Formats: sequence, structure tokens, C-alpha cells
Amino acid sequence: MSGLIETFKEATALQCSFLEKLLDMDMAQVASFSGSLVEFLSPSSENKFVYGIAAGRSALALYSFLQLIQNHFDNIFPFTLEDPVQRHYRKGKNLGIAISGSGETQAVNKYIDDIITLGGEIKLITANEKGTAYKMVNDYDKGSVLVIQARTKQSTDKDTRSRLSPMGTEFELQVLAFLNALAPDIQSRLKGICDPACPSYQSTIRDFEDNARLISEMDCDHLDHWFGRLFPRSGRYIIGGVGRSGLVSRAFEMRFTHLNKISYWERDFNTPSFQIGDVYLPITGIGNTYEAMEGTLTALAKGADVMPITANPSSRLVQVLKKQGRERDIAVIPVKEEYKSMFSGDTSSTTWLMSDYTKFRYPIFEINASIFTNSVVAVGAEFLGIVEAGMRRMHV
Repeated sequence: MSGLIETFKEATALQCSFLEKLLDMDMAQVASFSGSLVEFLSPSSENKFVYGIAAGRSALALYSFLQLIQNHFDNIFPFTLEDPVQRHYRKGKNLGIAISGSGETQAVNKYIDDIITLGGEIKLITANEKGTAYKMVNDYDKGSVLVIQARTKQSTDKDTRSRLSPMGTEFELQVLAFLNALAPDIQSRLKGICDPACPSYQSTIRDFEDNARLISEMDCDHLDHWFGRLFPRSGRYIIGGVGRSGLVSRAFEMRFTHLNKISYWERDFNTPSFQIGDVYLPITGIGNTYEAMEGTLTALAKGADVMPITANPSSRLVQVLKKQGRERDIAVIPVKEEYKSMFSGDTSSTTWLMSDYTKFRYPIFEINASIFTNSVVAVGAEFLGIVEAGMRRMHV
């Protein structure tokens, strides 16, 4: 499978270049976007509401940022497309953040229109200056637009993009990294440090990129075995994860549908019980998450395979699989030396309540897990002989 390893490395390098392009953005625009969020997030005795308006993988990228906002600001409450804007709208206390690469997603544009009709403030991140969403928000006096252009279309040929980034990963990954890198800049501005060069943002993006490039250094023989275990199977794929890792897992599950595989997100109401032939893929940075441990033990008891994606080689999850003689079914995503202590040990919680450590932890693993899983999808498409045109027919 040497060709698959090469595909994996090329896909990873391409996604690292997506992160690098975020440093080419106009820092004045980044500073303006960050500053406008600071105005809304500034301390207040009143409750405020942020609407995350997005769909599909773009929504999952945005929800990661909404979790971050909720964790850091006690009186800021996030809502999604499942909540009608009218239900919680309070004049002067609402902010809509819309994400739409194409600008043509009907559900997103409907919610943008609702906020505009109510006279609320709306911010849009898009890749298409000719899209409907761009025009709606740009023409609105309380709207602002930030364009993250998918420059890869100009710098790579179509066949390369289709092979290494099938069904697109650039915009969603860039939104995920951009918003998470914007968070420390927002914190700096709240403390009165307003540098137009956005040094906190830039250093965070560089850190994300440095960590991501370590993925290409994963052991080739181990990856070869892992891919060989993952793809040639007819059973169901059940992907798990909670918190921000859960958002990565949901995006990964969507991609298995594109690969014409039967897949479920572990916590969906229609997810079936494990059975022989299934594979359970828990995504957990620390590897000791209560839900991941419970899922692993249940899957093993039912005869299903378990192939976790983690950053902690000493976790309880890893220890369980080692005892089963399945150490090679574990994918350990590397992180920089300075972050390894964050992903070590075998202490497991027995509660679904989120610790302060988890709340405020730097999202290194989630960014790397997104890149790793996107590269795995590129490998899967090549292994299964599925071209991008075929994947589009499976896209909802």
C-alpha cells in the first residue's frame, strides 16, 4: 500500500498549506473582525445570544468556536439552526455568525434573512464574493463580511485537488483554524492589547501548522496496517467523540457516507448496537474520555473492532486495546513536544460534566484530528476507487 501512504502524506501537506494561507490574509481585516466580536463579547450583566448559522461541515467548524465562546463567557449563550431566531431575539443582545463557503446554502440564507428582517447584527465568513449570502450581508447596514478565499483552486490542478481533497476540505478547515486562532486575539483585545498585526492570531496559526506537519511523520508501516484494517470491510462504521472531538467525529462520519460506506455517529438517536463486522472509531485526544471508554468496552464485548484516533499513547483506552493484542489498530496523532504533557496519563473521569481543563484546553488535537481524518478520506477514496464525481452523488 505504498501508494496510499504517499497519498496520505500529499493530502496532509496540502492541508498544511491551507493553514499557511491563513497568514496571507489582510491583518487589518482580521483585526476588524476580531474587534467587532470584542464589542459584543465585552463583559455585561445582561445575557446575550450568538446564533451559529451554518450547515454541514461548515457548521461543525463554527460550533467549535461557539463552544469556546460558551466556555469563556458566562453570560453568552450560543444557538444553532435548530433554534428559530425569533425565539430568543432580543434587540441589541443578539449576534449572528454565518458560515457559507458557496453562499448558496438555502437554510443558511433563510436564517440570515430572518436576522436582517429583525434588525439584528450579522457577520458572514464565505469564500464566494458572488454568492447570495455575500450580497445579502454586504448590502445590510448591520452586516459585515470576511472572505476566506479558496486559493488552492488557482494553485493546484483540478485532478490533484479531487484526489487529495475530495469534496473539498479547504474552506471548512480554514474556518475551524481561523476562528480558534482568533480566540486568543479576542482575549488580548478584551485586556486592552489591540495590535493591528494580530500577533496572537499569527502565532496560533503557525503553531497549528507546526503541529499538523508532524502528522506526515507518523510510522508508515503502522499507517499501512491501519488503512488495511479500516477500509476493506463490509460492516458498519460507528464514529464517536464528545465535545470538540465530537465535532471532528461528526465531520468524519459525513465523509464515510461520501465513500459509500454505512456509517453512524455514535450519539445519534438512530445509531444501532454494535455487532460483529462493525468498527468503532472513537476520536479522543486524552484517550480517557468516559464515553469513549464505555463505547470501546461495549464494542469489544459485542465482537466489533475498535480503531481509536488519539494523541495519548499511555491512555486507558490504549491499555485496553494492548491487552486485547490490538495495539496496531490505534492511530496516535503526534503533537509537539511542548504539548505532550497535555495528552498523557490514564486518569479517567466517570462523569459527563466538562472539567475546566477540557473547557480551556488549546485545541491542538482537534485541528490535527481534522487534518488526519481528511487525509484518511483521501486514502479511502483511492483505496476504494471512488472519484470525486461519485462522492458528490452521495453528498446531501
